[in-house]
Amino acid sequence: MQSYFKYQPSMLVTALVTWCAVAIPSLLALSAMPAWTWLPHLLLLPLILLVTNESQYSYGYKIRYWLLAVMALLIHSAGFLLPSSVYLIYSVMLIAILTFYLVPALSYCYILLASSAYLLTQTLFWDQPWPWTEAGLFASFHLFSFVVSHRMRQERAAKEQAQLANSQLLATQSLLSQSVSRQERLHLARELHDDVGHQLTSLIVNLDVARRTAEEPQKSQLQQSYTLARETLEKIRTLVSDKRTEQPLDLEAVLTELIGHVPRVNVSLQFRSHPLLQSLSHAHCILRVCQESITNTLKHSNATHMSIEFSDSDSKQWSMRITDNGNAVQACQPGNGLLGLQERVTALGGEFDWQSTCKGFEVQVHFKEIRHHD
Repeated sequence: MQSYFKYQPSMLVTALVTWCAVAIPSLLALSAMPAWTWLPHLLLLPLILLVTNESQYSYGYKIRYWLLAVMALLIHSAGFLLPSSVYLIYSVMLIAILTFYLVPALSYCYILLASSAYLLTQTLFWDQPWPWTEAGLFASFHLFSFVVSHRMRQERAAKEQAQLANSQLLATQSLLSQSVSRQERLHLARELHDDVGHQLTSLIVNLDVARRTAEEPQKSQLQQSYTLARETLEKIRTLVSDKRTEQPLDLEAVLTELIGHVPRVNVSLQFRSHPLLQSLSHAHCILRVCQESITNTLKHSNATHMSIEFSDSDSKQWSMRITDNGNAVQACQPGNGLLGLQERVTALGGEFDWQSTCKGFEVQVHFKEIRHHD
């Protein structure tokens, strides 16, 4: 069953305790004021729960960025309700969350803006002396929260890379196992035909000569041996033909193994069989395209969903499309990974293309005809 809400217990407890520590005293202080003054504190709780949700099946990151912007506005609007600086604890919690969404430079910019907003609010709105000490103190809290969260983000990224590497290893092992099985069947067929088959043929010739020249009762015994040898040779020929029949590659099982262990991103697979997929070189190329696409999605976007779709083309054409719902990149400069994939596909006579759209990143692979490389 799909779960649309998923939280780390430590994160959830910390967020709830922090909100209670700030909201309850603030709401008590605002009890004599109009009810609308409670809104910033009351709205922050569901927003905190929404932006810390780690479920793969929930809303995308574009919505989350809007929620974070609303959170920042609500937090700093609380500074106009009471002269107390306690609301900045919300901001310290927000910077810990922003670390998982923004690059470090933008996080530093938020710390600077939050400190400046506090100084201006206290001085210009509440007519207080410039609170440099409190601003510096909370700026240091922001920095500490950022450093700890950034370290957690790096550890999570390392864990994801290890998990992804393990899934890629299992998928490659599955394809290699199928390839070895196919080669072993062919090797066994050749040995049976070239060695055992030839020896049985020689035995049959010798038994045929012996049964024609022998007298009873040896003649009947040689006849039985001759018949048994011919039947054995026919069975071996049938076995050789069966072993020479190419064992189909199960690329769907390989890709299912790959996407089954991908962290953080929900990957869907729409697989359709095609004669091209029985070519080991093509199957290996397709596996590498899927692996690199998943790696790029985890490293360079905040996507929550990824789709791998195989086309309905005829026997002479085949295509695959990989999309995600991550951040759109206006100018996508191909790195070694994408260039390497393009070289792989081109070497097999195919076409490889990628583009960044308003809905995320997209990779397309297309083969116009089948070229046998196995």
